[in-house]
Amino acid sequence: MWKITGCMSNGYQALREDGEMVFIYKRPNWGEGRAGIRSFYELRNRGALVGRITAENAWRPLVKAEWLAGLDRPLNETDLMEITAALNL
Repeated sequence: MWKITGCMSNGYQALREDGEMVFIYKRPNWGEGRAGIRSFYELRNRGALVGRITAENAWRPLVKAEWLAGLDRPLNETDLMEITAALNL
């Protein structure tokens, strides 16, 4: 289970029970053709981009989580889903 800890200057830190860390950086929705996106986060583990979470700017936003890392990581898609749920977008 993941625990989201205090807010950093531009994002959050997620900690797993075994000590694994993921840094969650809030990114602007402009400049990459992502107009209409309410929330745009990038997830980094050990310096590498491992995932992206977006939420539409709508009454009932559709939250989308994308796994971007390979198989050589101590994380997987299940971890991404748990982090997404813990963020409460």
